[in-house]
Amino acid sequence: MRLLLRFLAVLFMFGVPLIADEPHPIELTIAGRAIETPVLKYRLIPPESEMKPGNAVPILLRLPWDQRLWMTQIFPTLHEWGTRPLNAPEWAQSQGVLPESFYIEMRRAAFRREASWEYPLGEVSTPYRIFLPDVQELSNWLGKGLSARIRYHISRGEFDKAREGIMVGIANSRHIAHTTFDINQLVAIAIHRIMLERVNELISQPNSPNLYWALSVLPDSLLHLDRAADCESDIFALTFPAVRHFDRPREANEWKKMARQLVDFLQELDELPRPDQTDPETTARIYVAKMSEQARIDLLKLQLVSPDQVATMTDHEAVVRWYTHLRLSSDARASGVLLLPPREAWRELKRLQAEIDLMQTKTGTQVNRPNATSIYLATWSLKRRIQALRVIEAVRD
Repeated sequence: MRLLLRFLAVLFMFGVPLIADEPHPIELTIAGRAIETPVLKYRLIPPESEMKPGNAVPILLRLPWDQRLWMTQIFPTLHEWGTRPLNAPEWAQSQGVLPESFYIEMRRAAFRREASWEYPLGEVSTPYRIFLPDVQELSNWLGKGLSARIRYHISRGEFDKAREGIMVGIANSRHIAHTTFDINQLVAIAIHRIMLERVNELISQPNSPNLYWALSVLPDSLLHLDRAADCESDIFALTFPAVRHFDRPREANEWKKMARQLVDFLQELDELPRPDQTDPETTARIYVAKMSEQARIDLLKLQLVSPDQVATMTDHEAVVRWYTHLRLSSDARASGVLLLPPREAWRELKRLQAEIDLMQTKTGTQVNRPNATSIYLATWSLKRRIQALRVIEAVRD
């Protein structure tokens, strides 16, 4: 299960696009409801005064072990409860879908100040080999499972319990985002979107509370894109730390070994195909031969080394120097653009995609990593949804 597969799992798991445009308009029937006082009577994020010290992660990771019977019998049917009409008779016999003990633990985690996931960054040969099955499963419990419980309360007119469930979902998805991986940010975004869909349903009910101020005070720190972007820009260098020290003299055999490691790594990520019935040594030689001419041309054009150095270096050295420069440059741009405001980001995102396309053409590789444009649009789509809901609540007021 590689980084790409984990990313694709996010897409299929939630069944929602990671882009800003909706497939169709969102239609809500609303009724007037004044904003109550005090204006922060309702919350969608735990207030700071009620937060407790401690780590939310072990609380969340214990969830599946508390309800094995539910995991085998009810868990596979969660998708049905996500689309069932709120007036369907099945809600009366659902008993809240999500077990009470599950929700109690989710709520405990939501009110913890910290979320330390203890991923072994710097302790494995490459961060690309760090598995994230915990995040995948939590996305189901906090997405589909908690969402079903919220809909259960909405169907019964228990609006305060529904609102609290939304708060628990948003708070715990913020815990999931408290890492240095883009994948976790995407999972958090997907859960946030589900919780905002529940806000849609809640404010569509007669006599539902006005959540204008609850939406207005949601923090900008629901995600940790800055930390994730900084880490993702360095993952390739962490995998091949020698790229930081190319000026150190190396023998031809060392460059050959590095080229072999590079090809093996790209094949492991499915960025290079594996020729049938070809040993790794031959495979590396084939790919180095294919890339070497373009590598020498670009090394001269980019003025990364002197013409005399290019003329005397082996094909293995030329390919390693050239590919790592392209990869590090692309990764750095992808990470930097995620932190720009939209007016500036759009031009840079188009430049980045053109750079990646050209790199793939020149190297014959397929870059398998979360698309920066999709991540960017998903992030700003979330912000726009919150602002749209604020406008609706202003209209209701």
